[in-house]
Amino acid sequence: MQQVLILKPEPRPPSRAGKALTATAAALMVVALAVLCAACGSGPPRPRPVLSRYETATGHHIVRDCGFSVPLAARTRRSLWLFCDTLVTTRQGQEVGVPVLGAGTTAEGPGTPGRGPGVLTEVSTPSADGPGTPGASGAVSGLLPPRAGPRPFLPVPANLTLPASLLTCAGPHAYPARWVTGAVREPGSSGRVLISYADYCVSGGDTFTPEGFGLLGYDPAGNVLGPPTPVFTAPPGQQLPQPQVLGSPVFRGGYLYLFGWCGPGCDRGGVFLARTAATAAAWASGYTYQYWTGRGWSADLTHAAALTGYGEPLAVSVADYPAGRHGLVMIEQTSAGGGFTLWQAQAPAGPWRQIQTGRVPCTAGKRVQAADLCRALIGHPELSTGKELVISFFNPGASHVQVIVDPW
Repeated sequence: MQQVLILKPEPRPPSRAGKALTATAAALMVVALAVLCAACGSGPPRPRPVLSRYETATGHHIVRDCGFSVPLAARTRRSLWLFCDTLVTTRQGQEVGVPVLGAGTTAEGPGTPGRGPGVLTEVSTPSADGPGTPGASGAVSGLLPPRAGPRPFLPVPANLTLPASLLTCAGPHAYPARWVTGAVREPGSSGRVLISYADYCVSGGDTFTPEGFGLLGYDPAGNVLGPPTPVFTAPPGQQLPQPQVLGSPVFRGGYLYLFGWCGPGCDRGGVFLARTAATAAAWASGYTYQYWTGRGWSADLTHAAALTGYGEPLAVSVADYPAGRHGLVMIEQTSAGGGFTLWQAQAPAGPWRQIQTGRVPCTAGKRVQAADLCRALIGHPELSTGKELVISFFNPGASHVQVIVDPW
């Protein structure tokens, strides 16, 4: 696996923050890649950075992985953005402050369909044990002033162990991480967001062990985070089966659907699908989950079958795209250089049909790490139109989350 993100133009010893940010990328891909993104493409469509008011106010640079977005209730063209590990640097790559490791950060801001997000505002760490301050018209409370940097969002898991060990996930180059894997507005709520997450023990700088999957609710108007609800948990010293490391939550027909994937090195590669009833009592219990077998549904994980798609995906993002009646669309990353395939279906179980292939315009990093990964290809339905798909991704050459507007 890659060792660090490049934060300076000149080679220097890997930092703990750099390793942590690389850990996020590799954990999301769950695969060791030794390919440099040396020629990821630079032609149209041109990328645009996902900027924060903190960056425009201070001139600093926010390096963070992921980039999930959810439209806010009663607020047109405003979204909540959820990120994973986050590091602040100067424009020259020197670290500023303490990196946010294993907890993620969040921001809120405007967006224009067919163009992408506007400048985001960082959100403070949410309350976990009180009603919070009600927001107006669905707005996020707890917005930070422009010169305040990103704040931790999720509680860091405390019960993870080092791989093949009963020792706590701690020590040099080791830390527990809880990373967002998707988010969606809960149906029938006044704006509450359901967030899926996965727990990883990051150890040795290049080992990323999935140990849990869960869900939690978030009220943006009060900036209140519900308690994490573990759904699947691996026994101490073991790792969770990859098809149970789920994300991309979708509500359809009285069910909550979630997608998992397994890439190179898996016995069963591909994209997997699970479902449970669309009630809090059901999605909180792993015993209620069923897996798509190719012909029907089974509670037995060993009967799970891959959906149509690439046999060894590097990442998957699935969402419902109402504009243009596109239905469900899957963005399946197929190469370390940012190659992807789009699949479309009217129902989560398919049939899925391929509608397009492409590549996000990544550029190479500074090459003092083992691999510069073009990663975190995530679609944004509220910013997409019937003719234009908005995809965010982490560009290693820019060390930043960027977006493209891709015709479809």
